[in-house]
Amino acid sequence: MNVARLSLMLLRLGAAIQLILGVAFWTGHLVTAIPAHMAIGMVYVVLLWVIAVYALVKKSNVGLALFAIVWGVVIVGLGMAQRTLLVGDLHWIIQVLHLVIALSAMPIAERLAADVSQLTSRV
Repeated sequence: MNVARLSLMLLRLGAAIQLILGVAFWTGHLVTAIPAHMAIGMVYVVLLWVIAVYALVKKSNVGLALFAIVWGVVIVGLGMAQRTLLVGDLHWIIQVLHLVIALSAMPIAERLAADVSQLTSRV
């Protein structure tokens, strides 16, 4: 199993945990777990970057790999700033945006990992 595949499996696990925690937060539960959510979110982005860097090293889908690195910065930036954005009745918009942006990293990572795996299986 290559680095990209292992990172992708961990990324999927992180996404599942993050979704469960996010739903709990939205329903007013487990708010004390927000620091854990943030830490797992950072690991999630680092795993995305690991896959992207691996793709860059293998010269596989370079454009998407560079986009994944930038997208990781966007995820972290929005995640860290979201408590201060649209505070009040409209905060749900930021929460949904955070969810969509973070989850949209999954198909990017899936594609990069598949491309790298396909490339390494040919060698």
